[in-house]
Amino acid sequence: MKLMNINIEVTKEQYKKILQAFYLGDLVLHSMKETPEETDAEFTAAEQLLFSYAKEAGLDDYIEYDEEFKEYFPTPLMEQEFDQGIRTYEQEILPDQIAALLARNQVEELIKQKKVVQEEALQLLFELEDEFLTRLEQNGLQGLYLK
Repeated sequence: MKLMNINIEVTKEQYKKILQAFYLGDLVLHSMKETPEETDAEFTAAEQLLFSYAKEAGLDDYIEYDEEFKEYFPTPLMEQEFDQGIRTYEQEILPDQIAALLARNQVEELIKQKKVVQEEALQLLFELEDEFLTRLEQNGLQGLYLK
């Protein structure tokens, strides 16, 4: 990879926002990854580079270096600032995710059974997502039954 020398002047507050954006991006990209091989190595390298300037910027209360792992990590303070926002987001998006998953599973099963042709599948998927989401909004998670 060819290195480029790019200088960007930012205020301490702007740098803090960039750190926070990388922290949130890392959560989205890597929270469900189980092995280092599954992670985006280029993202992690960029994140480590960015985090390495935190102490110099006076933000070592947000990013700390772990001698054992030889990596920079967000501190509990950084994590706490986003904890409630992340929980709220997860709760708000959960019904949409459940509805999409249920609809996709049902459409895939109908395609396997040859009850729906591929050309009709997308429209059916949207209709089922709306139907499942409406049920979830009306009945909450109590309206779901597992077989």
